[in-house]
Amino acid sequence: MLSSSLKVALHTATVIAPNWLGDAVMCLPTLARLRAAHPGCAWTVLARPAVAPVFTLAQLGLTVRTLPAPPSLRIERDNGARPDLVLVLPNSFYAAVLAWRVGAKQRVGYAHDRRGFLLRPAVPAPEPGTIPAHESFYYLELARRAGLIAELPPESAPALRVPLHPDPDAVRSWRRRLGAGAVVALHVGASFGTAKRWLPERFAELAASLAGDGAQVVLVGGEAEREVGRNVRMLAARPFQIKNLAGETSLPSLAALLSAVDLLVANDSGPMHLAAAVGTPVVALFGSTNDRETYPLTAAGKLRLLKVPGIECSPCKLRECPIDHRCMTRMSVAEVLAAARAVLAETKLANAKVNSHA
Repeated sequence: MLSSSLKVALHTATVIAPNWLGDAVMCLPTLARLRAAHPGCAWTVLARPAVAPVFTLAQLGLTVRTLPAPPSLRIERDNGARPDLVLVLPNSFYAAVLAWRVGAKQRVGYAHDRRGFLLRPAVPAPEPGTIPAHESFYYLELARRAGLIAELPPESAPALRVPLHPDPDAVRSWRRRLGAGAVVALHVGASFGTAKRWLPERFAELAASLAGDGAQVVLVGGEAEREVGRNVRMLAARPFQIKNLAGETSLPSLAALLSAVDLLVANDSGPMHLAAAVGTPVVALFGSTNDRETYPLTAAGKLRLLKVPGIECSPCKLRECPIDHRCMTRMSVAEVLAAARAVLAETKLANAKVNSHA
């Protein structure tokens, strides 16, 4: 805990954000509660360019600045001023050095990676089982232990969820481009490694079945996933029915696109968390990762989470599967298709009710 002399009202504070898209979304509950607990404080978020738009789209009243690429330690301060406090969310030594470079006397972070001497205070990390499993609580507990928030919120995805707000004009533009009828987005990649990915040929079969139902299918992702998207498209029975948009969107544009579609089917990945944050229903496919730790924070009733039961080596959290990838090979197209169809049917019914009252 911060000492009583350090718990005076904060005037300026800086947060060093996580580096991965999913982690950036999962730290938003902490930022929202920090803003509420310290309404008079001016908060700045330092984030990698790849994830910085998340904090702008959250509309939490934060100043967002981009971090330099490692190993650069150049930090720009507001008018050369030092903040009262820096909250270090990543566990890396490099992040602690960045916090030291910011110049605040209070540098709060978990005591990881032999970096304790750079932090004031270095907060002991929570032992497994002492806080709720979801990754968002790891960040929330850091703020609580530092005395920055009073208590942890309830363990509920709708209660934790902080919505993102894509540009409405961009959302309308995507809807015009995608046309009428149901639209399903598929995210077939995962940045961490292939162990998290469902098989490309099964995504292709799923895409063909959904297109056969009359849905428009689009593949989404970053530039690095353009090739795997191309492979999935070419494996499909009728590739001309599938659009590969991987690599064609910036993060704000991807958020608008995901807001415009009716459903995202995805591996455990950044776009899965992004879709949940913009309010789009998600069918989430989990294999090598722990669904209790990284399930998407969706609105109530907007998640179908699929995981094969009884896989003794899951979650292994490895980048590549050293055996037969059974956590994903035993997940059938039929069960994923059934989940997708159920969500689309519910969405169609909900839209019909809205239109009937219009």
